Amino acid sequence: MTSAQQETFLRVKASKVSLLLDLVGELSLAAQVVTHHPALERLELEGLDVASHRLELLIREAQRLASSLRLVPVGELFQQMQRAVRDLSRETGKPIDLVLEGEETEIDKVVVDELKDPLMHLVRNAADHGLEPAAERVAAGKPEQGRITLTAAQKGQEIHIAVADDGRGLDREAILKRARQTGLVGADEEPDDATVWSFILKAGFSTSEQVSNLSGRGVGMDVVQNAIHSLRGRMAVDTRRGEGTRIDLFIPLTLAFLESMVVRSCRRLYAIPIDVVLQVFRPEAAQVIHASADDSETVSRQGALVPVSRLQRLYAENAAGSGDARDDDDRPLSEQVIVVVQTSGGPFGVPVDEIVGQQQVVMKPLEGRLRDIRGGAGIALLSSGEVAIALDVERLRQELAGARQTARGKDDGR
Repeated sequence: MTSAQQETFLRVKASKVSLLLDLVGELSLAAQVVTHHPALERLELEGLDVASHRLELLIREAQRLASSLRLVPVGELFQQMQRAVRDLSRETGKPIDLVLEGEETEIDKVVVDELKDPLMHLVRNAADHGLEPAAERVAAGKPEQGRITLTAAQKGQEIHIAVADDGRGLDREAILKRARQTGLVGADEEPDDATVWSFILKAGFSTSEQVSNLSGRGVGMDVVQNAIHSLRGRMAVDTRRGEGTRIDLFIPLTLAFLESMVVRSCRRLYAIPIDVVLQVFRPEAAQVIHASADDSETVSRQGALVPVSRLQRLYAENAAGSGDARDDDDRPLSEQVIVVVQTSGGPFGVPVDEIVGQQQVVMKPLEGRLRDIRGGAGIALLSSGEVAIALDVERLRQELAGARQTARGKDDGR
């Protein structure tokens, strides 16, 4: 390698990189305030639009480069799984081969640190639950040595990480039986496969009859799901009986910025991750179905029923900001815009008053008194200088369901 081809490296504190990301974000917001100032609209300044557009492009490039400074190869995390698999092979008595793919894929260092425990849970589950003992594998015509594959790849602005095994696959009947025993599904209900697989993500859910050092306590998969949701990510389960199971994790490339749809409900602004938005529409009165038994609402859209949950019931406010949500709850859905979002539990609709627009927002963590904001993933700083609650749609669905049950209980007690 010639001197011209050699690349030099600098060791920089992670805190300095984080500070740089914050400053670039603040720079972006300040530039937006200047270039979109109302006073400029009344002036005819030659070349201003071109200069403003160039400034925006340069800031976007600065954001991209600043974000890349915090990216590290995911292989560093994958390599930590090698020793774990050797220990698991010894504990379970199963010969296991760990295959690593896409180790050069880069991901935010903050995300890497948060992924270690969830990934360890998935590898342990694959070794203990997924892979069969050697004798059982041979009898099934499989190689004696089981295989666990860790893969990583960048797809757009997301990192896709998969943990797959070539074991026995999930036992649908055992999962469904346990779900019925725990009341997750009715005795006569026959849920589809995706719903059955989702049961293993419930807290305390386990089909293992015995408790071991590795499994049987009903902890693990719900921990994984919560950790992935905290990273603004999502996960999916795919399995085939006798062929194996695959867990897919989809995580944002960086946590510093978020492409979002900004909406207004009553007097508050909310930022919804753009990649979870399925559709936006204003329903007609005939499309709205209200069930008086549980005070729930659904909207018929393209042949499907979409459950609707109102943000006002969660944050207890109305359009006048009085803190009494009841009057605003009575507003017909036909007077509002429905934003349909996708979650692991299926789509649901959020009624809002206005779609402000789509923009990249600067994310700040929920700290201090803001830490307990229900359904929040962080604080979004908007180009207008305003702030919005960045919504975590997974937590939001859970919180709204809980709020609805609480309200129903109060009504029953009257």
